[in-house]
Amino acid sequence: MSGEEVKRRASVYLLLVFLSFALLQGRLIQLQVLRGEELAVLAQENRVHLVTLEARRGTIFDRNGRIIAGVRPSFELHLVYMNPRQVETAVARLSALTGWDREELERKIQQQRYRWYQPVTLARDISPEVHTLVEEHRYELPGVMVEAIPRRVYPWGRYGAHLVGYMGEINASELERLGQQGYRPGDWVGKAGLERQYETDLRGQRGGRQVEADALGRPVRELGEISPVPGNDLFLTIDMELQQVAEEALEEAIAKAKAAHPDCQRVGMGGAVVVLDPHTGDVLALVSQPAYDPNWFVTSGHDEELHRLTTDPRSPFTNRAVTSQFPPGSAFKLVTALAALQDGVTDSRELFFDSGVFRVAGKRCWREGGHGWLNLVEAIGQSCNVVFYELGLRLGIDRIAHYARLLGLEEPTGLGLSWERQGLVPDREWKRRAYEEGLYGIVEPTWWDAETLDAAIGQGFHRYSPLQMAQMVATLATGGVRYRPRLVTRICTPDGQVLREFPPVVAARVSLDAAALAVVREGMRRTCEPGGTAGLAFLGCEVPVAGKTGTAEVPVEGWADHAWFVGYAPASAPQVVVVVMVEHGGKGGEVAAPVARRVIDHYFGVAPR
Repeated sequence: MSGEEVKRRASVYLLLVFLSFALLQGRLIQLQVLRGEELAVLAQENRVHLVTLEARRGTIFDRNGRIIAGVRPSFELHLVYMNPRQVETAVARLSALTGWDREELERKIQQQRYRWYQPVTLARDISPEVHTLVEEHRYELPGVMVEAIPRRVYPWGRYGAHLVGYMGEINASELERLGQQGYRPGDWVGKAGLERQYETDLRGQRGGRQVEADALGRPVRELGEISPVPGNDLFLTIDMELQQVAEEALEEAIAKAKAAHPDCQRVGMGGAVVVLDPHTGDVLALVSQPAYDPNWFVTSGHDEELHRLTTDPRSPFTNRAVTSQFPPGSAFKLVTALAALQDGVTDSRELFFDSGVFRVAGKRCWREGGHGWLNLVEAIGQSCNVVFYELGLRLGIDRIAHYARLLGLEEPTGLGLSWERQGLVPDREWKRRAYEEGLYGIVEPTWWDAETLDAAIGQGFHRYSPLQMAQMVATLATGGVRYRPRLVTRICTPDGQVLREFPPVVAARVSLDAAALAVVREGMRRTCEPGGTAGLAFLGCEVPVAGKTGTAEVPVEGWADHAWFVGYAPASAPQVVVVVMVEHGGKGGEVAAPVARRVIDHYFGVAPR
């Protein structure tokens, strides 16, 4: 090779070297000068992650300090989403190690991937075996970490489920409503009951922790932390031991009703029990069945139970004590009796004759052959239909409706739980409006005498919740003072500082004639004595009880009637009001009254029979 050729080749080589260094220098200038600040931020974000620290949700206590809803540590598997290649590696390896469905893991990541460099929840309540696997293979799982998260727990299980409610992952509509309050996809919120009603009080404020990670997303060291603020605590009026007794008694009554009516299609569909302190409005027990275990919603492995709940025709999510409404049957006769006495259409001395058949519309008494001669006290105790047909005609539907409203049966009770409905008190004006609006299948606006007769004994169009009936009975027990039902007495910070208190509130004061009230109360006492419609249920009861049974007829073949008992104890100085309703349960004295007996015995410390 000639000298000139060597020089030429050397020049080309030097030119290439120079151009390479020029390109490299230009790239360095671009990265360090032109985009230096931007890339520094990206590098820092890739190295330092802000890990969310969930706040401990507030505790819900009963009146005696027992925990109804608390928290427990839950080990959750998270993935810090950094780049698609790392995610793909982590998901593939995790699926291979655990046997979890890869597509399901990818779906969860897609749902939450907007949270760049924020943990995506892959699994909750992981088993110790999975925890160990993840720790043993940490270097093969970029960005995967295990975190201890406070998770809801309900120590009493199904007892009080409809009252307390349950939690679940936030949905789109909830996120739209709560997004401005800091809620994000993947958060858990109260879905029903007190969990939903007091969501913002119970929730707390999340904190955060800055963690430095290596290139594979593995935590290296902690840089700083802002501690989460725990949620506030609720203190309730509920007595959970009494709640449990009422739940179990109602379960047994429903089972007994089913066994007694094996041919009926809808026997024992559900039921409710309400227990009130009439002098404060405190709700001591609030039962609805069928129930569910709210723990199923916050722990894994309950897919079968949850599917059964959502497909159950008995509507187990419905709070029958508060939101469901039923005709009260003969329990409503207390309103008719009080109205007749107050308005002077009868008195305690008048005698009525029941032959078993009433003179209007072919109406009959429930007892074949009738009750013979009896006064109003005896008519209440024996639940004589004919006497109340007569009183209904004398009063007329509008006066009956007036006293039903006076005793609070139409308006919501003001319990404090959402979704409570207004009662249905029928009268002439109501029927006219219902006809004009095409409601309830009413085909003509005229109010007939036969409809008054039905209304006087609690049949026909009446619809009230068990809680509304309990408030009505409480008004009779106090002599006219109606308290708003109270569930929450106070809200406190975790260290015990009282934030808000909820004292008893008088909803209304009703002017009741003392003599008229005395007659009604005496009739209620007779109901629970031998010869009364609840006499067998309270036979040998150590505490005198005053009450009224109800058997609300269901005009559909193959369906059993609704069974009611409403009452209070002791009869002479009421301390507690108890209302029991068994949907399609049969006769009130046979099915509902024994449940009330169990509740009253427990309340007064009487050993079970």
